[in-house]
Amino acid sequence: MRPTALFISNIRWDFVWQRHQTLASLFARDYDVVFCEIPGTRRPRLRDLACVWDKLRRFRSGPVPGDPAPSGMRVVRPPVLPAAYTSLCRLNALRLERWLQHEARLREGVDLIVNYSAARTALQLIDRVPHKKLIYDCTDDWLAVSGIPKFLPKDEQQILLRADLTLVPSRTLLERKQSQAKRCVRLPHGALVERFLVPMRPLHGLEDLVLLYYGHLHRQHLDFELIETIARLRPGWRLRLVGPVKTPHVFPANVTLVGQVPHANLRHEVSRADVILLPYAINRYTEAVMPAKTYECLATGRPVVAARLPELISEFQDVIAFPGTTEDWVPAIENQVRLDNESARAARIALARANTWEQRYERILELLNSN
Repeated sequence: MRPTALFISNIRWDFVWQRHQTLASLFARDYDVVFCEIPGTRRPRLRDLACVWDKLRRFRSGPVPGDPAPSGMRVVRPPVLPAAYTSLCRLNALRLERWLQHEARLREGVDLIVNYSAARTALQLIDRVPHKKLIYDCTDDWLAVSGIPKFLPKDEQQILLRADLTLVPSRTLLERKQSQAKRCVRLPHGALVERFLVPMRPLHGLEDLVLLYYGHLHRQHLDFELIETIARLRPGWRLRLVGPVKTPHVFPANVTLVGQVPHANLRHEVSRADVILLPYAINRYTEAVMPAKTYECLATGRPVVAARLPELISEFQDVIAFPGTTEDWVPAIENQVRLDNESARAARIALARANTWEQRYERILELLNSN
């Protein structure tokens, strides 16, 4: 009988593909994986009422749109609400108890829990599912997110103390979390390299470049004003922003909001691009971020121009351009295109190949066995 792993995810399986879905897919080779989607801590708004009611009245599991769940995995959605208030957390505890009555495999216990959430709902679920080991895969500094509930720091502290292993992708996040964790290890994101290998794009000049960003569009981590400035300074360029819009913004006409694209289909967008952008805002939240797409971007072979995030600066000075100010972005993009050659492309791809998700998965197994 194969071991069982419960993944507690703060994003949906069919949301923008990230570390959560990738590692769950890799674990599904060796484990029976239950991928459990729970909401975060954002306070429900009036426009959310229909979705909230739908969650409360329905139990759902099974296939979902987007990238299909692999063999050995089941996606489940307990009917719980965002853990924004203590009253909602109390209601969630009752809802989880009722939901687990229908989840015999979880009630019996699992070999491993991999948790991505600092929400109290995650703690409640961890308390109710017997397990042998607990990993807290802390991908972001949730305490730096605006509008978090006052009790979130204590809840995350409990998770850090109880986890047998805490993983973080960046040095800054390691510095912020390791003093509270039982065992904290930096494990950078990797790449599914084969998904992003695309033919070289013929370049016809600097006047009509195609720039690409993919990921969800949220003002907390993305510099909308920077994107707008680039678009206005070079009206002949086309900027394609691929991913769900989480914060609305009116961009110039040469900026196209493509919407969400399945991860396996992103190569079609990449093949149309001359340069890939990582135009992040700089704040306390993003200072702890290593973009999940970093090695994917390098795997494309395309020039990458990025904001000066600490983790990127420390690791990728040789293969990524880092403009200093907003005014420096357009010259930096043009310079990267002028200087690009086969040797530079090969170096980017080679670095991605040295940092695959397969290697990251093997490292996690090593850490589990040595714990």
